[in-house]
Amino acid sequence: MKIVVVHQWEDSQKDAVNNFFNQLVSMAKGKKLPKGMKLESVRISQDAKTAICEWDVDNMDLLMQAAKQFNITWKITPVIPQTLYEHKSFF
Repeated sequence: MKIVVVHQWEDSQKDAVNNFFNQLVSMAKGKKLPKGMKLESVRISQDAKTAICEWDVDNMDLLMQAAKQFNITWKITPVIPQTLYEHKSFF
């Protein structure tokens, strides 16, 4: 199941957020994410204090349980998106 997670934080949480994303990306690159979880992308805007993570997971509960282990203190919003359009290249 595809899930998009929107992260939003305050200036005072910047260091914790950067530490979290560094750990998350390191885990994904090292193939150390829990079974059933695949991080597809992380897009971050420091200016907007927002990040978007795209996941492919077995279920939402698995993702939320993993998030709790990181002691996230900023706002996160998980969304199950519906694709209305996707450009696909044939090359």
